[in-house]
Amino acid sequence: MRSISNSILRRIRGKQRGWVFTPKDFIDLAHRNTIGVILYRLTQKGIIRQLDHGIYDFPATHPKLGTLAASPDKIANAIASQSGDIIQPSGASLANQLGLDTQVPAKPMYITSGNSKKKKIANYPITLTHSKFLNKSSLNPNTVKVINALHYIGKNSITDDMIKKCRTILSPKNKVQLKKNLNQLPNWMIPFILKIIRTDNERNTSSKRS
Repeated sequence: MRSISNSILRRIRGKQRGWVFTPKDFIDLAHRNTIGVILYRLTQKGIIRQLDHGIYDFPATHPKLGTLAASPDKIANAIASQSGDIIQPSGASLANQLGLDTQVPAKPMYITSGNSKKKKIANYPITLTHSKFLNKSSLNPNTVKVINALHYIGKNSITDDMIKKCRTILSPKNKVQLKKNLNQLPNWMIPFILKIIRTDNERNTSSKRS
């Protein structure tokens, strides 16, 4: 078991401090029960920290502040990893990150391809809400981010400036993909997506007609 323990410890130390992980991250090295025993021992030694059942971190430290709290984003990713789900920031966070909204969400919230759940880990109340768009294997993550951001903003609040920004965010390949998958989107969103994916020639032709 010593060699397995050393392999696990090398992997942990090979990551940057602040890494949040689960036993699943070592499943190629040993049986799940063996991994659990080794992680327990490393926790007892203070090398790693257990944040919740099956969730650990390699704590980041600060010369003045000491041991730092784990990142809620990394905790959320570890939760998703446990069940093999896809995860992204919430629609509100995506809208802010993509420059479509100036509001910064106060609480760590995420969307997931798995079941909706709420957990409190390391004093963070973490909310994961199911998103049907993340289940669409034909849509890549960048495309899904735009869709979820627009879904959060809602049809009555989407502006022409937001449409223009989305045109620059999505690559030509993303736009082709969206065009092929319009039937997967809510009816109210389709007119906005059509404006986003129109080519320059199509927009010029439309403006000349008007």
